[in-house]
Amino acid sequence: MRWRDAFIVGVAFFVSIQLTGQESRVQLDTLHMASAVVQALRIPTPVQRTPGALVVLGADQLQNGASPDIEDAINSIPGVKMETRGIGGSRRIQMRSSGLRSPFAVRNLHLLCNGFVLTGAGGTSPVELWNPQFLHRLEVLLGPTGAIFGGGYGGALVATSLTPFDGLNTGTSLQLLSRVNTTGGSTDESPRLASETGISIMGRKATSDWSLQSTWTENPGYRDQESNQKRNLELHRRWKPQPNVLHHMWSGLFQASWDLPGSLTAEQAESNPSNAPGRAYDARVERERYWLAWSRTATNANAKNGLWAFGQASNKYNPFGTSPFYQGLKEEQEINGSVRWWRGETRALNTNTTLTWDQSAIGRFEQVHIDEDDLLAPGDNPRYSLESTSQAAWVGSGIRLEATDTWIFDMQWGVEWLTRNTSGLFDQQAPTMAAYEELYNQLNWAPRISLAHSFNSNQHVAIQYAEGSSHPNTFELVDPETNSFADLNSELAQTWELSWKGSHVAPEMNVQWAFNAYHQTIQDAIATVEGENDGLYLANVEGLRMKGLEGSIRTHCILASGKSLEFEVHGNINRHQFDRVMEQLPGTPLHTAGASLTYRNRILQLKWNHLWNDRTALNDQATAWAPAYHRSDLALSVSKGQSLWRLGLRNAFDAQYSNWLKINDFGGKYFNPAPGRTVWASWVYRINR
Repeated sequence: MRWRDAFIVGVAFFVSIQLTGQESRVQLDTLHMASAVVQALRIPTPVQRTPGALVVLGADQLQNGASPDIEDAINSIPGVKMETRGIGGSRRIQMRSSGLRSPFAVRNLHLLCNGFVLTGAGGTSPVELWNPQFLHRLEVLLGPTGAIFGGGYGGALVATSLTPFDGLNTGTSLQLLSRVNTTGGSTDESPRLASETGISIMGRKATSDWSLQSTWTENPGYRDQESNQKRNLELHRRWKPQPNVLHHMWSGLFQASWDLPGSLTAEQAESNPSNAPGRAYDARVERERYWLAWSRTATNANAKNGLWAFGQASNKYNPFGTSPFYQGLKEEQEINGSVRWWRGETRALNTNTTLTWDQSAIGRFEQVHIDEDDLLAPGDNPRYSLESTSQAAWVGSGIRLEATDTWIFDMQWGVEWLTRNTSGLFDQQAPTMAAYEELYNQLNWAPRISLAHSFNSNQHVAIQYAEGSSHPNTFELVDPETNSFADLNSELAQTWELSWKGSHVAPEMNVQWAFNAYHQTIQDAIATVEGENDGLYLANVEGLRMKGLEGSIRTHCILASGKSLEFEVHGNINRHQFDRVMEQLPGTPLHTAGASLTYRNRILQLKWNHLWNDRTALNDQATAWAPAYHRSDLALSVSKGQSLWRLGLRNAFDAQYSNWLKINDFGGKYFNPAPGRTVWASWVYRINR
C-alpha cells in the first residue's frame, strides 16, 4: 500500500470515529485559560510576568482578512521580520536575525500547533500550513525562550487553531470566508486579481466536538513569475472519555505551488520591478503534504500531563534557476514525525510559595530523498542523489519557585541529540558518479535560568540566561557552485536578556508596556558567504554577536457609548556585529518601528497600521544597502447581522521596497520588489445553531 493510500484509509477511519463515537456525561475543561495567560511556557504564566520577549496574538489580530498568511500579524512584533514573495508564496521568518542563513524556508525556530511539534528533525518548519483566518491564538517566543521545545535559539511559534474545549456551548456553527485583492501587477492593462475562499464547520456536544476547515487560494502575483496557489483540508475531532481527559485527532492534506521569480539588481528593481529572471527557467515549487495526528491530555488537582504524536508525508517538485550558472531540477520525498510528552506538578510549600517541577521529552524522525539534475541538460548524470535520515531527541526538566505576586525563579536543564546519516552519489565532473557518506552526531546542552520580580503587582522585571543550538540541515549539505558537500558544525548561542514589563490601569484607560534588552554570541555561526558563480555558499564563521533593544507600548481607551480607541507603538534597535563587517550583520535593518491606531464601536472598526524599516546592509563588506522605507495599511470593518465586511488598502502610499532581500548574492542581485498600492476586500459569514 502506498503512503497516499494509507493516508486516505486513515482519514476514512478518522471520519468513522466521528460518526460512531459514544458520548458520556457533561464535563468541564478545567484547563481553560484567559487570553492574558501564556500556555507555551510549560507552566501557565501571566504574560506580564514572563521573562524575556513573549507576545500573544488573539483571533482579532490574526483573523484580519488582509492576507492568506501570518505575515502582517507577526510583523507588528519588535524583533520579528517575516518576508514573503508574492503574498502567499515563499516564506521566511527572522527572529532577532536568527534566520539569516536561510535563503529560503523557515528554520532555526520551533513550530507547534495544538500541542503537536511540526518542525522536522532536519530543522525546517512548514509555516505555509497555517491560514490566519482559522487560527484562534498564536504565542510568539523570541530568542532562547523558544528553546524550551528543543535546542533552537531563534524562538518558537505556538499556535492554536481551535477554541478551548469547555463542554458548555453545544450545537453547530458554520463560517464562510471570501477575499479578493489586487496584486499590483497587470495583464493587458487590466489589474491581476487574487482570491481566497474558505469554509469552517464545527459541531459541538457536551463531551465532544468535531470540525472541518478548508481554504483554497489563487494569486497571479505581482511580478512575471510570482503566482501561487494553495488547497488545504483539515479534520479535527476532540472528545472526553473521562472528566479530566481530552483526546484530539487531527488529519489534513495540503497542496500548493508558488513561483520563484529570482532577485534583481538595484538598477533592474528601479527600472523594471516586475521582471523575473526565474521565468526563463519556469522556476517554481510544487508541494504536497499529508498528515495524521493524535493527542491525549489529562488534568488532575495539581498536575497535568500530555502526549502528542504527529506524522507527515510530503512531496516536492522544484525546477529552479536564474541564469545558466544557477539552475537545476530538484525533487524531494519526505516522511517525518514527532512525539512529544510533558508532565508537570505543583505543590504549595506554604501559604505564599509554590514549587512546580516538570519533565518533557520530544522525539523527531525524518527521512528525505533528494535528487538534483541539470535543468538544461536532463540527459546528463544527476548532480547528486541523496538519502538522508535524521533522528532528534530532546529531554528537559525544570523547576519553578513562585511567591504570590512577588517573584518567580525558573530553571530548566535540557539536552538535545541529533544524528543524521546521509548516503548517495554526486557528480564532480568525473566520468562516473562518486559515492558520498556522512554520519553527523551532535549532543548539545541547553540550560536556561531566570529570575523575575514584581513591584506592587503592576511592574515586573526579569533577567534570563539561556543557551541554544541550531544544527545544519539536509538542505544545506550541497554547495550548488561545485556540487561538493559542506562540512558544517552546529551553531551554539549564549544569551543574556533583561526585561521590564508593566501596566497602568485607570477607570477608562489601560496602558501596557514591555521592553527587552539582549546580548547574544554565536559560535560556529552558519552564514552565507560570497561565491564565484551565481549561487550561495554556506560556511561556519566566528565573530557573530547580536545585541538589541525591543519595546512596545499599548494604550486602550474606553470612550462614550461603547466606543474605544487603541494605540500601539513598537520598535527595536539592532547592533548586531559580524567581524567581517565590523558594524552590522547583513540582512538586518539598523532600526525598525511601527504604530497602529484602532477605533471601534458596536458595528464598525477602523484601523491604521504603519511600519518603518531602516536601511539594510546586503553584503559582508557593507558596500550595498537596501534603502529605508515606510509602509502604511488601512482597513475598515463593518459587522452587520451574521456578516463581517472588510475593505482595506495595503501600502496605501505606494512605497517602493523589497520584501525578500538576498544576502551576498552574485552580481548585485539582491532585490525582490514588493507590490505597490493594492486593494483588498473580504466577507465572513457566521451561523451558530
